[in-house]
Amino acid sequence: MPLELVDITHDYGDGPVLHDVSFAVRPGQVHALLGVNGAGKSTLVHVATGVLRPTAGRVVLDGAPARFAGQGDANRAGVALLSQEVDRALVASMTVHENLTVGLLRARGARGFRPRANREEARALLARYGVDLDVDRLVQDLSLFEKQVLSLVRAVASDARFVVLDEPTSSFDVPETERFYAIVRALRDRGIGLVFISHRLAEVFALADTVTVLRGGRTVLAAPASQTTPEQVVAAMTGEVAHGTRRSERAAAPAQPGVPEHALAVTGLDLGRGRRPLDLSVAAGEVVVVFGQLGTGKSTLARTLFGLARPYRARVGGREVRVSRPEQAARLGVGLVPEERRRDGLWLDETVQTHLSLRLRGLVRHRAEAARARRLVVDYDVQPPAPERLVRRLSGGNQQKVAVAKWDGAARRLLVLDEPMKGVDVAAKEALFRAVERAADAGAGVLYLTAEPDDALRIADRIVVLDRSGVALDRPAHGLEPVDLMLAAEKAEIP
Repeated sequence: MPLELVDITHDYGDGPVLHDVSFAVRPGQVHALLGVNGAGKSTLVHVATGVLRPTAGRVVLDGAPARFAGQGDANRAGVALLSQEVDRALVASMTVHENLTVGLLRARGARGFRPRANREEARALLARYGVDLDVDRLVQDLSLFEKQVLSLVRAVASDARFVVLDEPTSSFDVPETERFYAIVRALRDRGIGLVFISHRLAEVFALADTVTVLRGGRTVLAAPASQTTPEQVVAAMTGEVAHGTRRSERAAAPAQPGVPEHALAVTGLDLGRGRRPLDLSVAAGEVVVVFGQLGTGKSTLARTLFGLARPYRARVGGREVRVSRPEQAARLGVGLVPEERRRDGLWLDETVQTHLSLRLRGLVRHRAEAARARRLVVDYDVQPPAPERLVRRLSGGNQQKVAVAKWDGAARRLLVLDEPMKGVDVAAKEALFRAVERAADAGAGVLYLTAEPDDALRIADRIVVLDRSGVALDRPAHGLEPVDLMLAAEKAEIP
């Protein structure tokens, strides 16, 4: 019998965020739940998993109304939620087998702790889903991927029949993502019903049996995955036709008169950890995408170019320079949007206007800078368009727009973006892609670092693929496919 949400309406007090939404997931089914940030996805799954009680409507489990008193009540009924914050569900100071089995003892009426038997039970549980983990490792020593997998197996071991996965692969590299897909398929084949929330359309169509799209708190698309397309999903999410044409397939912009040939060129750049010295150049007006998995040095490259790591020499805007501090890089017209925008790229308790009014010499010409901030809010489609709003109160996609917009005009030579689409919904992605192209069209070089092959090919003029020792591929993006990038990252030959 399915888990059903019937005519769900929910109101936090300032207007409904869900309007008569119905949704169901069957045993042995992967049902993708999609929508831009603010569409109502989180509210809906919180209703399904007992975190919230709906204002109207009902939850039905096994054909009967289910009135969950809280998340623990839903868990006991076999409905589990795995959030992105996996550490909350695990005990860091305990081992893998303790996290998997100790919580089950009371439920099974077991007396005492049986280390040897529990180790064997943990190994059997992990093996059942193709998971290879040392059961004696402490959870605090696991990678994010390993913690996510452990949380998922733990939920199923606790007799979960329906599991909600909220952006589970957002921080995984390509091999980890593929391994996670295999685990999800194994769970589905064993009759577990899975609700899968993701911004990555490629993985949605790789895994999902059914797709539901919310927009503005309403269901705007519900269909078998085999009967819809990524373009239709994007149109449903945004209310617009998708404009995802690759940059490399459009006519090149005319050369910028008077702009130096290279925005930046480095030779023999040292990225440490046994990697080969890196030669890299970015022409003015060119978008160069550096594609690579975790551990290939992408973030180290970004930090180095902005003066946050070891000093280096480069040719910037036609002259030889030595860069050792961020202030130097910024004065040269080099800007960085870091991967961890909330920690490293934004002041969460400052306003949007404060971010967009900053200059190297501080706040100047208040009236003019306020007008500039208002213009950038419109140009970058920051929602809501309120310069006085605290950045903390924006969605992830709109925070990223602010992180990029604050470099508008300042990163006149080179704009470096490290995983800029991480945790960003489809509508915000297109706004950010347009911002990247505006920067390039204005004559800046853009260095865009990502582990997402579809994003890489959407925006690149040229692709540089890194493996764990250095550059594996450097060529124009035209004609490349996602599989080419992934194979190159694994040192495979491209015909």
